[in-house]
Amino acid sequence: MTVGSRIVFTRFVDGDSPKLQPWISHLRRTLRLDARTPTPITGDLESGAVVWQLISGNNRQLGRSARIYGTFESASEDARRIVEGGASLQVSFISEHLRGVYGWYATSEGEPAVTCSRWYETERDRARSIALALPSLSAAVLLPGTRLVDVTLMRGGS
Repeated sequence: MTVGSRIVFTRFVDGDSPKLQPWISHLRRTLRLDARTPTPITGDLESGAVVWQLISGNNRQLGRSARIYGTFESASEDARRIVEGGASLQVSFISEHLRGVYGWYATSEGEPAVTCSRWYETERDRARSIALALPSLSAAVLLPGTRLVDVTLMRGGS
């Protein structure tokens, strides 16, 4: 049985989780959000935060959700909509010249939908990333459920 691309969901204990902060930072930098612009959040994060990732058949992260969701249901619904409309995504190229890195994000109906999974050192690597991510997104399977990221469990707490 061959495993293809898939969407996996990660749940954080709440919106203040230290493990969520790198996601927020990457999202804000990728979408070029200034200090006055709020982070794209769907719902209330008090009882948890959910994000999704596009994963390749060989377990490489190819893309990330361009929003943070308050519930698994809203994350799953949005991911399903984006997968179904993957062929119509519009890609925007971004770069940070001072750091010498390149990235991208894609919009659906004018709204950010997917971001690059990381920053790339060359424009060629960015182009390869996009060439792999977009077809993989259109063929992705959504996995049920979430993986909990709980900082207390990771430290060996009870």
